[in-house]
Amino acid sequence: MFFAAGGATIGFVNATFETLHAAVRDLPLVDWHNHLDVRALSEDRPLGSLYSVWVAPDPYKHRAMRICGEPERLVTGDAPEAEKWAAWKRTLPKLVGNPLFDWAKAELSLLGLDGAENVPLSDWTPSKILRKVNAEVLSPCVAGSGVSRMAARPGADAPGAKPRVVPSLRLNAGDEVPEEALERFAAAGCRVVDISVDDASALHDGRLSACQRGPGGAEPPDNSTLSACQFAAAHGWTLLLHLGALRETSSRLRAVAGPAGGYAGMRSPVDPAAVAAFLDALEREGALPHTILLTLNPEAHAQLAVLSGSFTKEGSPGHVQLGPAWWWCDHAHGVRDVLEKNAAYGVLSTFVGMTTDSRSLLSLARHDWFRRILCKWVAGKVASGDFPDDPALLFPLLENVCYRNAKRMFTP
Repeated sequence: MFFAAGGATIGFVNATFETLHAAVRDLPLVDWHNHLDVRALSEDRPLGSLYSVWVAPDPYKHRAMRICGEPERLVTGDAPEAEKWAAWKRTLPKLVGNPLFDWAKAELSLLGLDGAENVPLSDWTPSKILRKVNAEVLSPCVAGSGVSRMAARPGADAPGAKPRVVPSLRLNAGDEVPEEALERFAAAGCRVVDISVDDASALHDGRLSACQRGPGGAEPPDNSTLSACQFAAAHGWTLLLHLGALRETSSRLRAVAGPAGGYAGMRSPVDPAAVAAFLDALEREGALPHTILLTLNPEAHAQLAVLSGSFTKEGSPGHVQLGPAWWWCDHAHGVRDVLEKNAAYGVLSTFVGMTTDSRSLLSLARHDWFRRILCKWVAGKVASGDFPDDPALLFPLLENVCYRNAKRMFTP
């Protein structure tokens, strides 16, 4: 026995958790999908107020404030910052049970603050925060026409620089992608093509591929999607397939808060036959890159995890896999569910772990939040006898999930 004896007790689980977490807490982080402001990263200026960094760019917090009854004027409206901060302070204590409450603790701890006051963060710059969290690679989403902004980062994308900031190519279903744009992204160190497929019927209707006839009989994807995927496969990029967001719900909120205002919903579970047909069409064309399937509806986790075993590639562990708990699934229960499904239906040691998918620098603290959930989950499995009490097996698994798989897939 390596871990403290005592059976399936709270003390045993806690002691095992501490040992496991100590092994991974200081590993570098690779945040392979986020919405950070490339210009702000480039300029690396001292940060503004805590509100401007922590609350203003975060639609999750805005949504919670609305649910708690705060008027839009105090959320995204024209109220003075002091009034907006007061509205957020009123909201936060009400959020026990919501992941925002846990994230707030981690984010404030990163800065050494308690959140009581809207203090200036003049001693902090983006680069200082990135060093504090030991960031190795960041991959902000950039539209196909926007990669020129990366040129404003002299030396930041040079080999050996830390952290490296490289773009990911952000597309919507049916977007045209000129070859020139793909080459520009490759030159900037891109390793990701990120396609949003909100309505899964797009996998059938020709915007992504004419897959109605199913595996073995599907037409190849349309030229724009096929060319992007062929390029990705040839250059070792990863395809992120985001499935099932219901982005247009309240017309009122869309008008006042914009398309990323925190009010989107989740569609019905994705039809795995449609996803299989699309992946099969790419595979038959020699254009199936490493692929991460992200679903907004947790009912599809098991189906997509099972599907991953149908599309494998020699020398490419976890070539197609269920991705991390995404968006509305990104809470402790959702994280554990993804771990369970990857372990039961896939191969957990090939799982790519988590990424923030956030607009806030402080969200990088959530990597340790994820690592804690993972280590507590594994500790529980050891206590119950489901996982072996063997560090030679468990430590490499945790290191792979927390860092090494992402490094292998996304480091230029």
